[in-house]
Amino acid sequence: MKKIVLIGGGGLARILLDLIRTFTEYEIVGILDSQLKVGQVIQGVSVLGSDDLLSKLYASDVRNACVAVGGIKADNNRKMLYEKARHIGFAMPSLIHPQAIISKGSEIREGVCIMAGAIIQTGSSIGENVLIYSGAIVEHECQIRKNSHICPGSILSGGCIIGENSYIGAGATVIQGIKIGNNVTVGAGSVVISDLSDGVTVKGVPAK
Repeated sequence: MKKIVLIGGGGLARILLDLIRTFTEYEIVGILDSQLKVGQVIQGVSVLGSDDLLSKLYASDVRNACVAVGGIKADNNRKMLYEKARHIGFAMPSLIHPQAIISKGSEIREGVCIMAGAIIQTGSSIGENVLIYSGAIVEHECQIRKNSHICPGSILSGGCIIGENSYIGAGATVIQGIKIGNNVTVGAGSVVISDLSDGVTVKGVPAK
């Protein structure tokens, strides 16, 4: 079995523990989270310490890692942890729930996490370290660039582009052909009807 460690021990980690256990190829060796007590057990898996242990784990023949850190807005936390693990040499497998619907005509990069009930339609491209939560819909020919976070029930209509490190809140809708920049936060339930430049935060119907 391939040994894998989770970086992060919050709610997302609990979802990913369940997801990883649907596969037979991984042995979960532990959780890394500086905010939790060493030895604490989460769904049968022990907290080993902080992400400072990554190099030691790699040296002990753990070769796979998963970023199990979500967020409530656009930030660089997932990016920094992903890049730290990759720099050490870890493989970052994509973890796709068997009840997600993924078109064979879509492209899924390394380190992507896709939860139950998500739908990815043909021609779409999902970049490295992207997180797509339960029930999200990514329609045809969308591009979601690396480290972005797509929350539960959000809808990306056809041909949308979501920039790097951006956050689409729960139940938000992005209409067809919209381009959203890097480091953008779209509030829950918002409807985006025009392009968004880098670094903005929007909310409402329409989002502004």
